[in-house]
Amino acid sequence: MDIAKNYDFVIQENPPIDHPYFLHDYLIGKGERYFCARLLKKQKVKALVYLVLKSDGTAISIKNAPFGGVWTEKKIASDSLQLLISELLLALKALGAKRFKVVQPPDAYEDNNPLVHYILKAQGFRLEGILLHHFLEDKKFIKGFIHAKLSKHKKKIKKINCNVETGSIKTFNFLKDIKWWRTQRGHEYNVNEEKLIQQVSAYPDRYFLVSLYQGEQAAAHALCVKLTPNSLYYYLPAINPDLQHAYTGEGLLFEVIRMGEALGVDFIDLGSSDLDGQPNHNLIRYKMKNANGTSNKLVWDIKF
Repeated sequence: MDIAKNYDFVIQENPPIDHPYFLHDYLIGKGERYFCARLLKKQKVKALVYLVLKSDGTAISIKNAPFGGVWTEKKIASDSLQLLISELLLALKALGAKRFKVVQPPDAYEDNNPLVHYILKAQGFRLEGILLHHFLEDKKFIKGFIHAKLSKHKKKIKKINCNVETGSIKTFNFLKDIKWWRTQRGHEYNVNEEKLIQQVSAYPDRYFLVSLYQGEQAAAHALCVKLTPNSLYYYLPAINPDLQHAYTGEGLLFEVIRMGEALGVDFIDLGSSDLDGQPNHNLIRYKMKNANGTSNKLVWDIKF
């Protein structure tokens, strides 16, 4: 059976953004080209991939984002997904690509991940990287988690003499704090501040800041992002080494979880726990105390 008769493959340069993952709104850099590949059935999108083709011939879905990857309709046949990938590989070769890297999000974001991973492997992709993410999943669990710990949390926050500030981002002074604190600890700070400021300005309803203060001094910050309308991503946490207490990190995370509940999200992504490419076991233990789910972000790569 020739399933290609039932589908249309379309690849479009500088595409319009019609997907809830807002980081598809990509700012093209020098020498880059930006595409969206879609598989259509009766003009309805069944699956799509946004990707950046760099000047060195590397294609990636998508550059400088937590992930990109293959997004599908809830019900998609395996052979149609394979058609999308095979047609996309042919198109990329014709565009002069030398390799294609797919950064597939953890399972909470994409229901059909097991099928996506299987098809990518079947099409010749090689697994290049795995990052473990921890999650708080299910609104009832999140609500119960907060209810069980709120009283103790308030006492501990008071004991370390901290005030909590949460809300939308009004200034970017917190980035200076985070950069300085990470530098003091010898941790990397690879944030493209200009791009981040542009994104926050374009999508103010997707970015939130959680901060702890001791008097006028910032003790901790965490930038949170609604990568999709039903999720909250715990991004860029940092603690002032001079004001750190045993409960500072846990208190910051608890306030992030409270924010997630207030925003009505279905899940909170606590992010990965790597340190220089190796498992950060202390961070994994810390996240496991709070999370009720885990899944991996997989990076696939194919060379032409």
